[in-house]
Amino acid sequence: MTHLPKTKRQSASDIAYHEIKQKIIKLAYEPDRILIEEELSTTLSVSRTPLRQALYRLELEGLIIKQPNGRMHVAPITVEEIEEVYKAREVLEGLMAREATLNMNVEKLQKLEDLLVLMKFAAEQNRIEHTVSYGSEFHAVLYSLSKNRTVKRLMEQLDGQIERYRRLSGYMNPEYSPLAPVREHEKIFELVKEGDANEVEKEVRAHIIRNLAVAKDTLLQYLGKQQHN
Repeated sequence: MTHLPKTKRQSASDIAYHEIKQKIIKLAYEPDRILIEEELSTTLSVSRTPLRQALYRLELEGLIIKQPNGRMHVAPITVEEIEEVYKAREVLEGLMAREATLNMNVEKLQKLEDLLVLMKFAAEQNRIEHTVSYGSEFHAVLYSLSKNRTVKRLMEQLDGQIERYRRLSGYMNPEYSPLAPVREHEKIFELVKEGDANEVEKEVRAHIIRNLAVAKDTLLQYLGKQQHN
């Protein structure tokens, strides 16, 4: 997931939203951390009104929970939620991959191949963050060809949670092999190139389920460490 730069077109609320979201995704703001408006306002150099708009958006996305007393905290990460998120992701991304294959063109196919080259190079250099980033971009380019606006809206709603749990499978697992996802993406690419929409959908869904297994294992390790702290 790329961090959006501060441009003139971004409002104060947008900037606050992206800053807080990135900190939650990267676990800089850990699960269950209490969020205090006054501190956030000072840290982000933003007034209360745009800050509250940003926090409301994050609440809708499930990254922040507002308690009955009005206090807010970062949403916890749980095994139940990761299973729900990945099962939803499996179905939605499978559908988009199928449609994208049917709508594929030469320009996008070349872009996917270029990203694979960058992804493989990063993996060989053990640059895990770049490997995961190129993998995410590969999916984004592929899904851009899907015309299912409803599915895309649902995916946007899940975006923060997906990125948050993706860090567990890619960035935080000591046994993560960066070349493994490269091989999986290469297989998806070859199926897309052949125009086999059915097999592309199956392979994308299988890819996500394999990621779920890794992410769950890392999550259990993470939660275990938290309990002992």
